[in-house]
Amino acid sequence: MKAKSKILAAIDVGSSKICVALAKCDTSGVEVIAVGTAPAAGFRKSAVVDIEEAAGSVNRAVREAESVSGIPIKSAYAGIAGTHISCSGSYGATGIKGREVRARDIDRAIEAASAVYVPLDREILHVLPSEFVIDGQDGIQRPMGMAGVRLEVKVQVLTAAHAVIENMERVFARAGLRMTELVFQPLASALAALRAEEMEQGVMLVDIGGWSSDMAMFKDGVLMHAFSVPVGSHHITNDIALGLKLPQKEAERLKLRYGASGVRLQTLFERENIEALGMSGKPLQIDPADLARVVKSRCEEIFELIKQQTEPVFLKSRPVCAVLAGGGSLMRDMNEMAEKWLGLPVRTGYPETLKCPLMKEFASGPQYAAAAGLLLYGIQAEGGARPVSTATDAVPAVNQIAAIGEAVLGRISGLSGLRRLFSKDKKAKCTG
Repeated sequence: MKAKSKILAAIDVGSSKICVALAKCDTSGVEVIAVGTAPAAGFRKSAVVDIEEAAGSVNRAVREAESVSGIPIKSAYAGIAGTHISCSGSYGATGIKGREVRARDIDRAIEAASAVYVPLDREILHVLPSEFVIDGQDGIQRPMGMAGVRLEVKVQVLTAAHAVIENMERVFARAGLRMTELVFQPLASALAALRAEEMEQGVMLVDIGGWSSDMAMFKDGVLMHAFSVPVGSHHITNDIALGLKLPQKEAERLKLRYGASGVRLQTLFERENIEALGMSGKPLQIDPADLARVVKSRCEEIFELIKQQTEPVFLKSRPVCAVLAGGGSLMRDMNEMAEKWLGLPVRTGYPETLKCPLMKEFASGPQYAAAAGLLLYGIQAEGGARPVSTATDAVPAVNQIAAIGEAVLGRISGLSGLRRLFSKDKKAKCTG
């Protein structure tokens, strides 16, 4: 008898667009079967500013995915990001009953580490173990079954603004959807865009959104630090539009075509002006030096802010590379700009671990990394089949999901109950 397929949905609420991805999961693997997008009306800086308009945006993206797949969407994993997200370290310890680490011991240690003061206007989003210690022996990632009398754990606690979470839940409810779980978007992007070797050696993921750029740093397979800076690709578009007196649509076109650093402009167009449509609809002649100056200065600001935030972490553990994801990474020369400012090799992160035979753009677009990662998060959380990769190194790519999934989601035996505890009873635990 053929096993019944499971359908998973993910909704990436970005600064500029809503992306809904639908995947079919069975014993043969996971396949993305539909994608729907819509402008993020009702949202600003990844937060709700108009519930009715935001619900309409989500509905439009959902209806598009439903029309492609013919499958109704009732619930979905959702992503959240923005400058209201905060990351801090914590520590917990417990005695080991029976001198052998069991799931209950891990749960107790993590619950002890989770007992941190959280202001009334904030909620715990994730509690991610970074290291276990048994009787003074540190560096343990999987303590299950090990012998000892005392178990300690170091965790990273991610919190978010309560109002942002509650308004997001209200938007989903107004759109007729149930939010299965809310996930920090860079964690989701990491599942889709990072490689296991990068996670072990040290990597910095930078998700460049419209109104903010979100960062997550990993080392030894675990999250080390996360933060957000309040500058993104929309600021570049606005600078071009205001500085050169162009419509937003034309400013966006110039941004994507001519890139981030200005080097391409200065070398290819030194003697030629760039033609663009002005606010009146009439053609304008743009000096390439002016465009280069506007774009370059804002891009430099993004990476300068990231550099300032990461310098204290770099002193303890410097990553070996960086990976750019999100719609802002589509700009030409963005990798070169990042390499210059971060002093690291940089590549673009694609959701290449998912099977997307009918939607090649989804598998090759860094702007879809968060949506793809949310699907992978759901697969791990629900214990589904592993995804089938279309990449040439298919076996390592499949193993990557297991390796990164355990690190990012804390998928150690006994932690699933804790995840449910935080998703169902956040308010009771976080009123500090």
